[in-house]
Amino acid sequence: MSAPLLAERVRNMVPGYEEMFAERGGITPTDPLQFHLYHLARYWSRLLGFCRQTPSKPEGWIDGDLGACIQMGSEFAHPLITPDSPIYRLWQDYWTQTQSMLHQRPVTMDAIETASRAFDACTAGLKYDPWAPPQP
Repeated sequence: MSAPLLAERVRNMVPGYEEMFAERGGITPTDPLQFHLYHLARYWSRLLGFCRQTPSKPEGWIDGDLGACIQMGSEFAHPLITPDSPIYRLWQDYWTQTQSMLHQRPVTMDAIETASRAFDACTAGLKYDPWAPPQP
Protein backbone atom coordinates (compact mmCIF):
# COMPACT_ATOMS: atom_id res chain seq x y z
CA MET A 1 0.00 0.00 0.00
CA SER A 2 1.24 3.49 -0.59
CA ALA A 3 2.54 5.11 2.56
CA PRO A 4 0.05 8.03 2.47
CA LEU A 5 -2.98 5.70 2.10
CA LEU A 6 -1.78 3.41 4.86
CA ALA A 7 -1.01 6.36 7.11
CA GLU A 8 -4.51 7.73 6.52
CA ARG A 9 -6.16 4.39 7.36
CA VAL A 10 -4.04 4.09 10.50
CA ARG A 11 -4.79 7.68 11.52
CA ASN A 12 -8.53 6.99 11.20
CA MET A 13 -8.27 3.87 13.36
CA VAL A 14 -6.13 5.29 16.15
CA PRO A 15 -8.93 6.95 18.19
CA GLY A 16 -10.90 3.69 18.47
CA TYR A 17 -7.77 1.73 19.32
CA GLU A 18 -6.76 4.29 21.95
CA GLU A 19 -10.23 3.99 23.47
CA MET A 20 -9.89 0.18 23.63
CA PHE A 21 -6.45 0.63 25.20
CA ALA A 22 -7.80 3.04 27.83
CA GLU A 23 -10.55 0.55 28.74
CA ARG A 24 -8.30 -2.54 28.67
CA GLY A 25 -8.82 -5.34 31.11
CA GLY A 26 -11.43 -8.05 31.35
CA ILE A 27 -10.70 -10.20 28.32
CA THR A 28 -7.77 -8.06 27.17
CA PRO A 29 -4.48 -7.82 29.03
CA THR A 30 -3.83 -4.82 31.26
CA ASP A 31 -0.08 -4.86 30.51
CA PRO A 32 0.48 -2.36 27.66
CA LEU A 33 2.79 -4.57 25.58
CA GLN A 34 0.66 -7.66 26.08
CA PHE A 35 -2.42 -5.64 25.06
CA HIS A 36 -0.82 -4.75 21.73
CA LEU A 37 0.51 -8.27 21.15
CA TYR A 38 -2.93 -9.69 21.98
CA HIS A 39 -4.53 -7.58 19.27
CA LEU A 40 -1.71 -8.10 16.79
CA ALA A 41 -2.11 -11.88 17.15
CA ARG A 42 -5.74 -11.57 16.14
CA TYR A 43 -4.99 -9.24 13.22
CA TRP A 44 -2.26 -11.58 11.96
CA SER A 45 -4.51 -14.63 12.26
CA ARG A 46 -7.22 -12.95 10.21
CA LEU A 47 -4.82 -11.56 7.62
CA LEU A 48 -3.17 -14.95 7.10
CA GLY A 49 -6.51 -16.71 6.81
CA PHE A 50 -7.86 -14.30 4.21
CA CYS A 51 -4.62 -14.19 2.22
CA ARG A 52 -4.52 -17.99 2.12
CA GLN A 53 -7.96 -17.92 0.52
CA THR A 54 -6.67 -15.68 -2.28
CA PRO A 55 -2.93 -16.43 -2.45
CA SER A 56 -2.53 -14.93 -5.92
CA LYS A 57 -3.79 -11.51 -4.72
CA PRO A 58 -2.94 -11.10 -1.03
CA GLU A 59 -2.34 -7.37 -1.39
CA GLY A 60 -6.11 -6.86 -1.51
CA TRP A 61 -6.24 -7.88 2.15
CA ILE A 62 -3.01 -6.17 3.13
CA ASP A 63 -4.11 -2.89 1.59
CA GLY A 64 -7.34 -2.96 3.57
CA ASP A 65 -8.16 -2.52 7.21
CA LEU A 66 -6.24 -5.62 8.34
CA GLY A 67 -2.97 -4.23 6.99
CA ALA A 68 -3.71 -0.93 8.69
CA CYS A 69 -4.52 -2.74 11.96
CA ILE A 70 -1.19 -4.56 11.82
CA GLN A 71 0.63 -1.30 11.14
CA MET A 72 -1.21 0.49 13.96
CA GLY A 73 -0.71 -2.26 16.55
CA SER A 74 2.94 -2.56 15.58
CA GLU A 75 3.44 1.20 15.88
CA PHE A 76 1.96 1.19 19.39
CA ALA A 77 4.10 -1.77 20.47
CA HIS A 78 7.31 -0.56 18.81
CA PRO A 79 8.39 2.04 21.43
CA LEU A 80 7.67 -0.41 24.26
CA ILE A 81 10.36 -2.81 23.02
CA THR A 82 13.59 -1.17 24.06
CA PRO A 83 17.16 -2.38 23.45
CA ASP A 84 17.19 -4.08 26.86
CA SER A 85 14.10 -6.15 26.01
CA PRO A 86 14.70 -9.88 25.60
CA ILE A 87 12.99 -9.71 22.20
CA TYR A 88 14.59 -6.53 20.89
CA ARG A 89 16.43 -8.23 18.00
CA LEU A 90 13.42 -10.42 17.22
CA TRP A 91 11.20 -7.35 17.15
CA GLN A 92 13.59 -5.51 14.85
CA ASP A 93 13.37 -8.44 12.42
CA TYR A 94 9.57 -8.46 12.76
CA TRP A 95 9.42 -4.72 12.14
CA THR A 96 11.57 -4.99 9.00
CA GLN A 97 9.60 -7.94 7.61
CA THR A 98 6.25 -6.32 8.34
CA GLN A 99 7.14 -2.93 6.88
CA SER A 100 8.36 -4.67 3.73
CA MET A 101 5.15 -6.68 3.45
CA LEU A 102 2.97 -3.62 4.00
CA HIS A 103 4.78 -1.27 1.63
CA GLN A 104 6.52 -3.22 -1.14
CA ARG A 105 4.72 -4.61 -4.16
CA PRO A 106 4.32 -7.19 -5.38
CA VAL A 107 3.89 -9.08 -2.13
CA THR A 108 4.09 -12.84 -1.91
CA MET A 109 2.55 -15.33 0.46
CA ASP A 110 6.11 -16.17 1.50
CA ALA A 111 6.66 -12.55 2.62
CA ILE A 112 3.40 -12.61 4.57
CA GLU A 113 4.21 -15.94 6.21
CA THR A 114 7.73 -14.73 7.05
CA ALA A 115 6.41 -11.58 8.75
CA SER A 116 3.83 -13.60 10.64
CA ARG A 117 6.46 -16.08 11.85
CA ALA A 118 8.62 -13.14 12.96
CA PHE A 119 5.68 -11.92 15.06
CA ASP A 120 5.21 -15.41 16.52
CA ALA A 121 8.91 -15.49 17.43
CA CYS A 122 8.41 -12.29 19.45
CA THR A 123 5.54 -13.67 21.50
CA ALA A 124 7.44 -16.95 22.00
CA GLY A 125 10.53 -14.99 23.08
CA LEU A 126 8.45 -13.32 25.78
CA LYS A 127 6.81 -16.63 26.70
CA TYR A 128 3.51 -14.88 26.11
CA ASP A 129 0.57 -16.78 24.63
CA PRO A 130 -1.85 -14.17 23.25
CA TRP A 131 -4.51 -16.89 22.85
CA ALA A 132 -4.46 -18.01 26.50
CA PRO A 133 -7.23 -16.74 28.77
CA PRO A 134 -6.21 -13.68 30.80
CA GLN A 135 -4.77 -14.34 34.22
CA PRO A 136 -6.69 -12.77 37.15
